[in-house]
Amino acid sequence: MNYSTLTEYFYKVYNLCLFMLLLPIAAFLFVYYLVLTGKISASIESETVLQIILISFPILVILDLTIVHLVVRKRLASLAKEVSLGIKLEKYFAAVTPRISAVVATALFMAAGLYITAHELFTIYFLLLIVWLAFHWPTPRRVSKDLKLKGDEEMMVLTKGEAFK
Repeated sequence: MNYSTLTEYFYKVYNLCLFMLLLPIAAFLFVYYLVLTGKISASIESETVLQIILISFPILVILDLTIVHLVVRKRLASLAKEVSLGIKLEKYFAAVTPRISAVVATALFMAAGLYITAHELFTIYFLLLIVWLAFHWPTPRRVSKDLKLKGDEEMMVLTKGEAFK
């Protein structure tokens, strides 16, 4: 990723993350609209199967997000040992892309769950995924924490380079 300032770096990172998040939000809203207007109905009518799906989907999501979180944390630990802040930031987005991608995939998974069951609980699951993503959004504070920055490097990232002008 090419950038000349930290402000530009975070602008590009935010735009890429928002662009990735646009697909599951659009898909979920479309499926929600179809369910709400009655154009589609539940394809699963068995209460037992519905209960299994309502319990197994969140368990699969938690497993998926936990595994991805552990893999990303391991990558970030090795990345934090880099010498240069520029190198750390250059490799940061590639290291945390699986975290964003996992949320995108699981959000699409929730849209599929809503499509096959037409159950409103999938809306809550979807919103919980968005809240989870908000806690892991690559803000300057999150980047600083993930890369274990200290001193001037931390101040540079937190202020997006404005503290040293």
